[in-house]
Amino acid sequence: MANWTTATEVVDAWIGDDAPTDLAKVDLWVGRAERLLRSKLPGLSARISADPVEPDLLDNVKDVVTSMVQRVFRNPEGVRTRQETTGPFSGSVTLGGDQPGELWVTDDELARVSPTGTSSGAFTIDMIPSTSPFSDSYVPPIGGW
Repeated sequence: MANWTTATEVVDAWIGDDAPTDLAKVDLWVGRAERLLRSKLPGLSARISADPVEPDLLDNVKDVVTSMVQRVFRNPEGVRTRQETTGPFSGSVTLGGDQPGELWVTDDELARVSPTGTSSGAFTIDMIPSTSPFSDSYVPPIGGW
């Protein structure tokens, strides 16, 4: 299956001087990221191919894939905390994410490419009794109280 995102787009969006130079390896991870998205959103390919296409869907998918791949390349060793000491100077960096060094998608990123109107829950429970005037199913008694 063809990638929606190119390796060049991932590298062009890179911030900093340490952008990856091996486009074949970047392309490999782009494919993995897009497969992960398709596994989480089975209708994604059809939604991108649909006519009319959802506004910004393809661009949002490219943005999400770019972020996913860049996270892997920024921390390929999966390090959570890095400390360095040189003489009297020391410093540490703690990298975020629950799976450092792994390919993953955040809840916010997944929401950006999920179909509109979907919820992550199976159902909701209305805690307002139907006899309350604040309930959607309230029917006022005939003749008042």
